[in-house]
Amino acid sequence: MPENRPRYVIDRPAYNLPDFDREFDKKSRQLPVGEKLKKPFRCSVKRLKGLLFRHLPVLSWLPKYKVKENLLHDVFSGVSAGTIQVPQGMAFALLANLPPVNGLYSSFFPLIPYFFMGTTPQIVLGTFAVLSFMVGTACLRLAPESDFSHFNATLNATIVDTDRMDEVRLGISGTLACLTAIIQISLSFMQIGFVAIYLSDSFIRGFLTAASLHFLTSMLKFIFGVKVSPHSGPLAIIYRLIDIVRSLPDTNVASLVFALVSIVVLIVVKELNARYHHKLPFLIPVEFIVVVVATAISGPLHLPETYNMDIVGLIPLGFPAPILPTVSQWEELLSTAFSLAIMGYIINLAISRILATKHGYDVDTNQEMLALGCSNFFGSFFKIQVTCCALCVTKAVNTAGGKSQFACFSVMMVVMVTLLALGVYLRPLPKSVLGALIVVNLKPPLLQLSDPYYLWKKNKLDCCVWVVTFLSTFLLGLPYGVAVGVGFSFLVVIFRTQFRNGSALVQIEATDIYKNPKVYSKGMSIKGVKILNYCSPLYFANAEIFRQRVIKKTGLDPGKHILARQKLLEKKQKEKAKQEKKDKEARKKNLSSMVDMKIQTISQLELQKDFGLKDDRLPISFVNPGFSDIELAQKMPEPELPFHTLILDLAGVCFIDLMGIKVLIKMNSSYSMLGMKLYLANIQAQVYEELKAGGAFDDGNIAGSNLFLSVHDAILFALETSEGQRDSSETEKETNELSLYMNEELDLEQEMF
Repeated sequence: MPENRPRYVIDRPAYNLPDFDREFDKKSRQLPVGEKLKKPFRCSVKRLKGLLFRHLPVLSWLPKYKVKENLLHDVFSGVSAGTIQVPQGMAFALLANLPPVNGLYSSFFPLIPYFFMGTTPQIVLGTFAVLSFMVGTACLRLAPESDFSHFNATLNATIVDTDRMDEVRLGISGTLACLTAIIQISLSFMQIGFVAIYLSDSFIRGFLTAASLHFLTSMLKFIFGVKVSPHSGPLAIIYRLIDIVRSLPDTNVASLVFALVSIVVLIVVKELNARYHHKLPFLIPVEFIVVVVATAISGPLHLPETYNMDIVGLIPLGFPAPILPTVSQWEELLSTAFSLAIMGYIINLAISRILATKHGYDVDTNQEMLALGCSNFFGSFFKIQVTCCALCVTKAVNTAGGKSQFACFSVMMVVMVTLLALGVYLRPLPKSVLGALIVVNLKPPLLQLSDPYYLWKKNKLDCCVWVVTFLSTFLLGLPYGVAVGVGFSFLVVIFRTQFRNGSALVQIEATDIYKNPKVYSKGMSIKGVKILNYCSPLYFANAEIFRQRVIKKTGLDPGKHILARQKLLEKKQKEKAKQEKKDKEARKKNLSSMVDMKIQTISQLELQKDFGLKDDRLPISFVNPGFSDIELAQKMPEPELPFHTLILDLAGVCFIDLMGIKVLIKMNSSYSMLGMKLYLANIQAQVYEELKAGGAFDDGNIAGSNLFLSVHDAILFALETSEGQRDSSETEKETNELSLYMNEELDLEQEMF
């Protein structure tokens, strides 16, 4: 051992918890019930001001805003990000089976509430691929294309009323956004914004990867310019791929050329942006450039009419008239809305935390959910789809040096100009170009297909979560994939807490440290004492498993031992009854012999008297009635106990429920019946309060003196009390046996005489 290693020496008495609490005057931290009820309803100017500043963060940062230092950066970053927001919003509208103008609405109206309520300055709300696809699935289910189709005898073809279908689907999208917003606002008021932490990174990555494949197959029809029947529900992606393969002979070559050229340009420029973003003053808005160039080529050359290309079409100028949500559709949209609410919040929170870590500020999780819910609620009256953080746009703002929500305001201005003036010029834009924008943006999640290879090496359970979520989302669809993935993630959490292996502990030589002997070789066990630790919550799902683990590690099942004692006692009682019966018969025989002898003696005396004999000495046989020739059955030895004290180290138990308390009480009772001690050590304060509230110390269930500050304290008490208890118990046992024997002899003598 190195000589310069610091050492410490502590000389203190061993403590159990009641003695420690008394000596050091433990304080009560529980508030009266009345105070707890009054606290949420108290109102003061300070508290009202705090609530106002919390729910409207703009009041905090706006007065401190540094115009000269930050305004130019915010405007510049917002304008450059706005050039990405416009084409991306229109592209994701196609993914949602909605007209492209919906993407512009969704990129403008939600930004207004978020400007005042958002807690992350660099975030820009907008469309997101996952949410768009889930909205598109709902629109396709409630408003299928077949409901708006009719056969035209003149043209001898089936005609789809596109305008009417778009109007109905926009209404469904707004209704879904309203319901999603209500769920998000409700969750924020219930202060359960932390629910997102229960969805692991493996779940999110597996879900996004499978969803990306759904997006990719949905965009193939625009890239190839073919007509494909819409599909939704389980195995929809398989049916969609089959239809696309069958339709490949009808590929529109012009649409395919536009898409391929756009994909190549987008990939090349994006790679340059990624590699040289530190040297560039701002990211090259390649999406905006591709859209402008494609529109400039398609329109003047009349390519859509010449090659029958599918185009964006007329984008109505101005803002839409507000609509009311269709409440009657909420029942059909509830499951989708809940999935959208959670997924949208998770995406927003994940990006918020990354930006907060980078720029050094905090994110209020519940306020972030409230801001997102209010943004969706306001926008739902203007035919938006459910929105969250627009990833590419947010990245552009952050890279260009955006400092505050004024960058978000600048993005709004770009979208507003497009809605009011520039939208009309986008009419000849081929939809295949928008499809190419989506396909290129799918590169990061598609690269996650290699995740299982790395996850399997690091954590097999996380790998299982990824695979199950991916397969369920890929085969069953996004809503079912979310349900299955979340359910499996919770099962993994339960599995991890349910099947934790407690370990036996031994004392490391010459220390008060106790470790697993399988890990450390220089350890020594303490005679008559077993020490176990457990590093999991003790609750209904693993309480019985915990008891079985203790039995396995200690090698003693107290229930079976008690049962064996009862059987042994019953056997002794039967043998005793049988022996008493034999003794009784022997006594009767002895008494009969004595009577016969007495009669014979009297007869001999009378005969002697008749014959005149004088000798009084007669050979009389004598039988001692106090002893029997039949030996008593020997006592059967009881099984020897392997230890006299069991110490449970509960330092790793973070909470315990009533089932866990019930198991501890049952164990304590079983060991007490065997004359053994159960000690609990290293109990966390919260667990102690739960034990106390659950009745663990009532009616002598578990004595407070059996709770100890540390394992070492418990061992010192165990070793101190074991010798005295052993001596007293042996003396008492011998005394009882002697007393029992003497009482039996006395009873027998009284019966005979």
